[in-house]
Amino acid sequence: MKPKTRNVAVSNLKWVHRQSERKKLPASYFLLPEKRLFPYRNKDGTINCNLLRAAIVRAAQHGYREVEEKARRLYRRYCQK
Repeated sequence: MKPKTRNVAVSNLKWVHRQSERKKLPASYFLLPEKRLFPYRNKDGTINCNLLRAAIVRAAQHGYREVEEKARRLYRRYCQK
């Protein structure tokens, strides 16, 4: 079964910028789970295409090649129509 997507503007996701809130979420919601970096799911577990696009940009900017590639794969799979 394909996971649902729900696109919420990143600016409206206050938990993304709070480390204490990130710790409450499952590690599987992040593209770099051991550091809880690059979130790509909303709190309800749905995939957020806006977060995936942000992860692609930031991972490329900071040299996380594997994260960038994974984010691109997920984006192509769930977000491109």
